[in-house]
Amino acid sequence: GIPIQHVKTLAKFRSRYNHIRVLEVSRAADHALAGSRVLLLDSPGNIHSISYRFKSLTDSYYDVFATLPPILPPGPIAILGFGAGSAARIILEFYSDAVVHGWEIDPSVLSVAREYFGLREMERKYGGRLLVHGGDALKSGARDGFAGMLIDLFAAGRVIPELQDAATWRKLRKSLRRGGRMMANVGGGCETLRAMSEAFPGEISVLSMSDRKDDSAVALAGELPEIGRWKKALRGPLKFYADLWKPYQNQS
Repeated sequence: GIPIQHVKTLAKFRSRYNHIRVLEVSRAADHALAGSRVLLLDSPGNIHSISYRFKSLTDSYYDVFATLPPILPPGPIAILGFGAGSAARIILEFYSDAVVHGWEIDPSVLSVAREYFGLREMERKYGGRLLVHGGDALKSGARDGFAGMLIDLFAAGRVIPELQDAATWRKLRKSLRRGGRMMANVGGGCETLRAMSEAFPGEISVLSMSDRKDDSAVALAGELPEIGRWKKALRGPLKFYADLWKPYQNQS
């Protein structure tokens, strides 16, 4: 929906895993993405990362992901499906003690992240607090487990099929420390939520990213924290999201 004269293509090629495009949107565009760079993957052209030059927040689900650290026990946070590092950037900037491990299967995505989205500078700035790994995110792990996990795994424009299997979520749950939680971008798919609810019975909450029934949503696995305390621990712009969670109701 952005006029073509306001969009500049910085990169466009096919990798082993993706159709990769990096676009820059003019600040003059009358659009929410004005002044941003966006990473598009897959044939449908889904946005997998957003970066603004003069602000950290994205007005998208990456901001929701950044509400997770205050409700976690001490320990590292895993991002499965790192993309160009949008969620990691916010978390590392907002939480001075956060340590992030990111997994990205496509080395070409990490290359464009370093060239166009400032990942190289992030790695220098945050040193041992940001560790980026190549390879299959579902084979990720930490010696003593993760305090939290952020899951954003898509292929061909859809949540990967493994996440529609409760066994996958049970395996991921074993990677959490005691008291750990995870958030996932579940797209608009009910099957993913059903699988999560089997692995986390009675402990799934959902935040819809718009009023449209078929639009994307974020799921929180683990007991919903006390909202007032959660909001108090969040930076001002992020407090808004704490009130939007609703218990998952399996409609099947």
